[in-house]
Amino acid sequence: MARLSCVCRLVALSLMVMLPAAVLAQGAAEGVNIFTIDGVKLRGAYYPAEKKCNATVILLHPIGEGKNMKAPEWRALAEALQKANCSVLMFDFRGHGDSTTIDDEKAFWGARAANGNFPNAALVRSKSKDTIEVRDYIKQIGAYGPVLINDIAAARAYLERRNDTTKDANTSNLIVIGADTGGTLGAIWINSEWSRCKYTPPPNPMFMKGQFESRSEGADIIGAVFLSIDPKLDKSRTISLPSVLKVPCKDHAMAALFLAGKDEIKYNKTLESKLKVKGNKHQYIGAVPLETNLSGVKLLTKGLKTDEAIVKYLSNVIDDRKNEWMEREYDKNVYMWRLPNGGGILSKKKGDRSLVFDDYTRFISQ
Repeated sequence: MARLSCVCRLVALSLMVMLPAAVLAQGAAEGVNIFTIDGVKLRGAYYPAEKKCNATVILLHPIGEGKNMKAPEWRALAEALQKANCSVLMFDFRGHGDSTTIDDEKAFWGARAANGNFPNAALVRSKSKDTIEVRDYIKQIGAYGPVLINDIAAARAYLERRNDTTKDANTSNLIVIGADTGGTLGAIWINSEWSRCKYTPPPNPMFMKGQFESRSEGADIIGAVFLSIDPKLDKSRTISLPSVLKVPCKDHAMAALFLAGKDEIKYNKTLESKLKVKGNKHQYIGAVPLETNLSGVKLLTKGLKTDEAIVKYLSNVIDDRKNEWMEREYDKNVYMWRLPNGGGILSKKKGDRSLVFDDYTRFISQ
């Protein structure tokens, strides 16, 4: 038998061992509101870690009608991670579940991306100016889907403030878990974070240049788990995930576990082969097949014991990769997206509560 990779051994071992029943007990969740830069009120649920928070996990549900954060398998995973001393944030993407309120109509309908486009005004067909439903843009999801990454940016901004105030979040050690198209959007967001750096503006912009911090914000994302990651946002747009994940995974060895059923594992194995480099640095990158024809969030079905496997895998990643906890002072910082030519695009001004509105197309390679 061929020797199993580190990832496969970790997952295989944990699939054979049941965690105590307490892991699946009802966890305490706090309902939260998260406001995006373009004025959408997102509804979420926050699970504080049982003890000292080792890492904070963001759960990203699939995109589409009837999809939201309320799947019982999603909740069970959050509770298992909570028991493992992780805090967990899940939320409904705009137009999904309870995230249907446009809190600031002017900000939403006037939102302009860095490329000059107005994707909300151009692609959202809402009957009401103060509400948004997934059906209002699902037919344009190939073009509009990446705009939902503004929701993930708002979620991180919320967690950054929580890191410094209640101190029950740990945004020095972030983990993303995404199911099918939610995982795809999460991958694009992770890529964008590897371009975002703190920036010190010059005292006199006419004669001096500002200073980029050498460490990118992507270095705080220590791992990701993708359940049936789907490169197709729709028939019109296929995302090149090997290109999107090259910088975080291949270049910087971010831990990445690709879980898929029998019908989908071939594509995930291809991802592994394109992102994993021989050597210990990349030991936590791998694709693992599950003995099922289920897909996406359903891979967390209780009988498959996938949540236990994820907890075990992430516990090892955290032990090996965790950063030192630190104060973030997010609201006080200026950030830029660094460009390959050495320039930059402003991503957050001092005092702003989230990153500037963007369509994130520059972080997608097709």
